[in-house]
Amino acid sequence: MYFPMEFPRCPICRCADTICRHACADEPSIPKGTFVSLDKVFTPIQDLNKITTPTVKGILLHFDICARCGTRYCTKAEIISVPVTIQHRSGSEIKGLGALR
Repeated sequence: MYFPMEFPRCPICRCADTICRHACADEPSIPKGTFVSLDKVFTPIQDLNKITTPTVKGILLHFDICARCGTRYCTKAEIISVPVTIQHRSGSEIKGLGALR
């Protein structure tokens, strides 16, 4: 399998029009050709306890709703890296991150 994977048609009725594509079609602030979707879900594919870089790799799934039959379906799957945000309590040290100070 190769990423990104796009699913341009509804798996039920084969319609290519989605709610978000339809709503954003004439929006001047969104450049033509920009991929749009109603919902996005990120799932890490790395062990979060073993991350040694300031980013984590994961799968970003885009979801939208068919404009014809109303089916919610995945419209795109892609591998991305996102920055890791580290939160700690005041005064406590996070193991393994002493070099980042």
